[in-house]
Amino acid sequence: MSTEQNKQTAKTFLKVMSAHEDMAWLEEHMDDDATYWTCGKPHLFDYAGTRDKRSFIDWARHPSIFVDGGSKVSYGECTAEGDHVALESQTSGKLPDGRIYTNEYHYLFTFRDGKVLGVKEYMDTQAAAEFFAK
Repeated sequence: MSTEQNKQTAKTFLKVMSAHEDMAWLEEHMDDDATYWTCGKPHLFDYAGTRDKRSFIDWARHPSIFVDGGSKVSYGECTAEGDHVALESQTSGKLPDGRIYTNEYHYLFTFRDGKVLGVKEYMDTQAAAEFFAK
């Protein structure tokens, strides 16, 4: 796959993941050995740690906690070289109680044969932990 195709796949991956829809697309575009890692210490931030493909898709199958179709993703800089894509993004979502969650992210995608082999998600874990603790 070309770097441009990998960049598009990375962007679509985030869109699908944020909406918690189209699990068939995730199944098809993730390598069987895929992992999804989120920065942070799991004992301080429940979402942190590593998931394999199956546990990631099982998580994504749950309905989004955000109303109106899940969280919305916007994209910033995107750089690709070889089998790696670095992508900046911002996520925003409205909770049922009306509060709006936003956070800045940096993702590092690794591809193998055109499929997502690994995702590393970096964000402001303190902001997320504080927001969701309320």
